[in-house]
Amino acid sequence: MDIALKYKIVEKIIQSEDEQVLNEIGSILGVPEIDFWDELPAEVKQSIDKAKAELDNGEGIPHNEVMAAARDRFLK
Repeated sequence: MDIALKYKIVEKIIQSEDEQVLNEIGSILGVPEIDFWDELPAEVKQSIDKAKAELDNGEGIPHNEVMAAARDRFLK
């Protein structure tokens, strides 16, 4: 394959902001997807796990109540 063609392809990939295209190229080339969870700091993971456990125990606030409170506070 022509080296100039390779550079043109690399240039297009770098300039692309289309996530779907980049994911497809990565898939074709066998590039493993990075799970964002693996990139999070341990403290953030612990906070998320704690929040999930609280929700599982019924200790959370329903979404519609949170949204109503936010509308009352910020949209008036």
